[in-house]
Amino acid sequence: MARPRILLVNDDGPPSPSSPHILGLYTRLRAAGYPVRVVVPSSQKSWGGMAGSLAPIGVWYYYPRADDTRGEHSQSSWSAERRAVAEGEEGEWLAVDASPTAATNIGLFNARRFFPSDSAAASADSAELDIDLVLSGPNFGRNTGTAFALASGTVGAALAAALAGVRSIALSYGHFSSLPPALAAASSAAEPASLAADASSQVQALALDATVRLVERLWTEWEAGVGTYAVNVPLGWTLRSPEIVWTRMWQSQYGQLYRPLRRPDAATQPQESASDLPPAKVDHPYLPATAPPPAQHLHFAPVMPRLLAPALEDCPEGTDVWALMNGMVSITRLAPAFSEPLLRTDGGAPAAEQERPGSAGFTPQTWRL
Repeated sequence: MARPRILLVNDDGPPSPSSPHILGLYTRLRAAGYPVRVVVPSSQKSWGGMAGSLAPIGVWYYYPRADDTRGEHSQSSWSAERRAVAEGEEGEWLAVDASPTAATNIGLFNARRFFPSDSAAASADSAELDIDLVLSGPNFGRNTGTAFALASGTVGAALAAALAGVRSIALSYGHFSSLPPALAAASSAAEPASLAADASSQVQALALDATVRLVERLWTEWEAGVGTYAVNVPLGWTLRSPEIVWTRMWQSQYGQLYRPLRRPDAATQPQESASDLPPAKVDHPYLPATAPPPAQHLHFAPVMPRLLAPALEDCPEGTDVWALMNGMVSITRLAPAFSEPLLRTDGGAPAAEQERPGSAGFTPQTWRL
């Protein structure tokens, strides 16, 4: 059976301290015989959801160096023009100054223009797709629950593929600063010291190897009606014998995400992106020239302990967060669609016989104002 042609995207950008997993997955997929095209944002673009990119998009070629998983030796990796892959480089990627969903769409519909040898038989402007499966991630952090998933650029990039009719898998790796009991027990059995927030290279290797096996299994047994599988992998020693469970998404919420920035100067400004590229000039075409500089600033400073470290009793059994906090890999089926709630009758539970809007048995009701 032929391997699917894979487009690998993410929301964390090229290899860097905040994007330490993509190069390892890329090399393992290629070693397993998968043809892989990579199109990533040129810098960190987390929390973008399904936002697109409307401004002109800069495009670079990126040539990752072997084993440079954290981008510490990437000075020569960036190129404005296509060139030959040099000795010690793993391949040829595309980095776009755009959102994760834009990276997906560019990888599906524009990549022939930048990688013409990938599809010699197809025109650069052909509408025919030459990608079978989009992998988004692995994200540096979990995407369990609706609060994280709806905000996630990783999940958004995967759903963008499903909206284009291409199967996709969103991959997220859960890091832990404080290990839940199941992971702590597995860690104690494997090594004397508990894992730090940055997973050890051995655990990361276990996660990447499990991911490749899981991708193969999902692809060969893909279910009708599923656009995207959302996969959350706990970075812990439970991955020595990974337990994989099918889950539903935890219905989570978040509160305040932004806080006042008292003195917005160079020393206190938050770093919004991690990139080797020089900062680009930011234009605000809709801001009138007469508008004065703002006197107040807000910055992204969420406080989310209940989302990152919920108590086990607060994790409903069968949900993605329950699986992750118990050291299991979770798979959640997703479709690129909004979910309409079932209406309740007389304040009680939803009527069992009621049909969802859009279903075959649904009869629309009319209102008169």
